Formats: sequence, C-alpha cells, structure tokens
Amino acid sequence: MPIKDTFSYSARWNSVGLDCSYCIHFAGPTQWPDIERVSRCELHKISLTIGLGRNGYKEWEWFCKDYKSNGRAFPKSVREFQVIQPQLRPNILYRLYGSNGFLVEYDFNELKTGG
Repeated sequence: MPIKDTFSYSARWNSVGLDCSYCIHFAGPTQWPDIERVSRCELHKISLTIGLGRNGYKEWEWFCKDYKSNGRAFPKSVREFQVIQPQLRPNILYRLYGSNGFLVEYDFNELKTGG
C-alpha cells in the first residue's frame, strides 16, 4: 500500500533534511563525492548507490522503517518520520519527492550487496 508523503519540506532549500546518510546505520565514503560508490546500509547490507548521481553526490532523500538519526537530520523531519514509521513496511527503501504525493518504494532485494 502506498505511503502518503506527509513531510513538510521545511529544511534547508525546501528539503526534508532526513535521509540514509543521516542514519546511524549508514556507511559511506571518507569524503564526498562518493566516486567509488561505496554508500551502503550496514544494518540491512544493501547498497545505497541508487541514491547517488553520476557525479557521486546524493540525489533525493532516502530512508527505511529502521531509520535512526545520527543527530544530523532536521529535527522536525525526525518527528514527522516517527509519525509515519509504524505504517512503513520492512525491507523497503523509501524515497521522497515521489509523484502524486506518495513516497517511492524500492524493495531491498533489488539493492542487496554482499555481507
């Protein structure tokens, strides 16, 4: 079932200010851009390169049901996430900026990396 995007987009440059790179489970490059495309989720053992543009910089904003802020996420967005978290399905990566007011969903099986 599609999840309604209820975020306020009130962080810097009208973004949400919450994504995988602000999660405690994120493992990424030592510096940006991620030219070697090493961005991944250590908890779920999935590649997060789907969120990188050709230049190695992040595109869009991403999260999953198990998102836990590392303290860098926009506080209002963390609260907004906590409201929808019970509705989120496990093993799905969600992307903001979807069409028709819903979050975009990607199954983890399509993003798996080696353990």
